[in-house]
Amino acid sequence: MTGCFPPSATARGVRSGFRAFPSVAGFVALVLMLGATHPAHAEEEPVWRHASALSGDPKYPPDFPHFDYVNPQAPVGGIVRQADSSGFDTLNPILTKGNPASGLSLLYDTLMVPAFDEVDISAEYGLVAEAMRYPSDYSWVEYRLNPDARWHDGMPITAEDVIWSFETSTTINPNTAFYYQHVESAEVIDDRIVRFTFDGPDNRELPKIVGQILILPKHWWEGTAPDGTPRDITKSTLEPPLGSGPYRIEAVEPGRFIRYTRVDDYWAIDHPTRIGKNNFSEIRYDVYRDQTVLVRALAADEIDFRRENSAKNWATGYAFPAKDR
Repeated sequence: MTGCFPPSATARGVRSGFRAFPSVAGFVALVLMLGATHPAHAEEEPVWRHASALSGDPKYPPDFPHFDYVNPQAPVGGIVRQADSSGFDTLNPILTKGNPASGLSLLYDTLMVPAFDEVDISAEYGLVAEAMRYPSDYSWVEYRLNPDARWHDGMPITAEDVIWSFETSTTINPNTAFYYQHVESAEVIDDRIVRFTFDGPDNRELPKIVGQILILPKHWWEGTAPDGTPRDITKSTLEPPLGSGPYRIEAVEPGRFIRYTRVDDYWAIDHPTRIGKNNFSEIRYDVYRDQTVLVRALAADEIDFRRENSAKNWATGYAFPAKDR
């Protein structure tokens, strides 16, 4: 994030006295002159917009059907198998204690989402937030929630969920607190509108990064687990959490694997930012603590994808028939 710039200078008023005017025409002329030269007292109300970019206009208009780089008729089904090389011991997505499982972001939607074919890579489009607005000095931002947005249990995503998620994550996670350090306050305006006020004007990035907040279901985290014990967002858990995104956790075994399945009644399945995406019926992460074993697992068709960061492995570690083909 960039730092905030000093506020602009305030306008100075002019004090003046009046004497009796020689004529009504003279009085009217003076009033018209003052009205023409005196600055406006208030800025116009910001307009609601479906997307925002740091430079220029977003590529896609308000009524775009889907991103150009997706196939809206892509087949749905199958499984993709990936590797987790660190292991995991928690399903709490915001706690710094422990190692969270890979893929937890599949469970959650954010206020805004990026498009990957923009000239301006900072461009974001509304998802949980159907619209956003901010003043010309970028001193605050408001998001208006999509009335269709809901959790997997059917409950709506509320303005209270957004503010609770922000306050909770910045309280218990120092990294998140640092990332959003320029947010001075977060408040519910009404059932569908939230406002974030910043500690200074002219930081154009802030309305964008606030749109990336991970939104969690307040009612679930403040409820009770199936065994009757109260849930606690400040502690580690292996109970599959409630989400709002395109996938849910189907099965999990700490230190071995986690499996996600596609949500057939996902609330945003026909949303322009989601059409053509999230097509796998199942996404699985298997834990491989040894990198040599991981490479051999790829050779044996146990996993489908690996991102290689070793030049030596790239040159010598993949000498097997599938690679040659």
